[in-house]
Amino acid sequence: MLSEYSKALFKRVDKRQLMQFKPPRLPQRIHTKTLRIDNKHYSKYCEEVAWPNSDKMHPLYLQMLSLPLQMRCLLDKQSPFPLLGLIHCANDVHVIEDCDFSEPFECRVRFNDVRAHTKGWEVDIVLDALQNGQSVYRAVSSYLVKVKAVHVAPKPTHTHRKFGEQGRDTTSQVLENQQRELIAKIDATSDTGRRYASISGDYNPIHLSMLSAKVFGFKRAIAHGMWTLACVASRLGDGDESHTQKIKRIVCTFKKPVLLPEVLTIYRLPSHCPSAAKESVQLEVSSIDDTITHLSAQIDY
Repeated sequence: MLSEYSKALFKRVDKRQLMQFKPPRLPQRIHTKTLRIDNKHYSKYCEEVAWPNSDKMHPLYLQMLSLPLQMRCLLDKQSPFPLLGLIHCANDVHVIEDCDFSEPFECRVRFNDVRAHTKGWEVDIVLDALQNGQSVYRAVSSYLVKVKAVHVAPKPTHTHRKFGEQGRDTTSQVLENQQRELIAKIDATSDTGRRYASISGDYNPIHLSMLSAKVFGFKRAIAHGMWTLACVASRLGDGDESHTQKIKRIVCTFKKPVLLPEVLTIYRLPSHCPSAAKESVQLEVSSIDDTITHLSAQIDY
């Protein structure tokens, strides 16, 4: 995807659409590609994110393979959004049916929705994957486009918040921290970004080195959000691989970037719905000193 990033440097952005009050127009084009799984590449991915060797595909692998198509969406001449400077803020991945490694995937990627955000616009790009004409996989990736304009949504003042949003009161936060369970730790080394880039093709400079990351305002290189989330999904089984393999849906909100190197902690949060305890788990990924929450996620089985 290096060529896509070079194109992004020269992409003309329609700032008028981004500055107006109403949402910018989304291109209607659907970008398609037939993908076949390369077993050697998939094995490298599984090794990188510590996914157990089995006949169940990692729930985030297809989303990673769709990155070139997502970039083609963003580079579309009718797209008003810049590619460089986008912030990956959320994902909603749904494994609809078991994926067959031996069959090709018909992948379709398109813009899906755009909405006002307190810092600009939040835009969704959706991947639909089919095998033999049947939908087997769907992933929605949400990106934040920062814009200083009068259209931005006001900061919420209500106390009720959806899953993944910040703003819990101090008392409930303390109680939840006391009740949460440490599942695992992840060692994100200084070369994590370069390793994952060689597998995913995502050579965004912010992930590669301290020098290239500083150009975009980061003190150090940052880990790919999808690398972190993939590692989290791989470590849910706690030794029980069959449990890990039953993942059907992952909903994630990225909060703070992981500056490399870093040791991450994965916590299981207490369930507020006992009947759903065996079917869903809520997680937080924090820094080793527990001062930064990097992402929150809900995983359904």
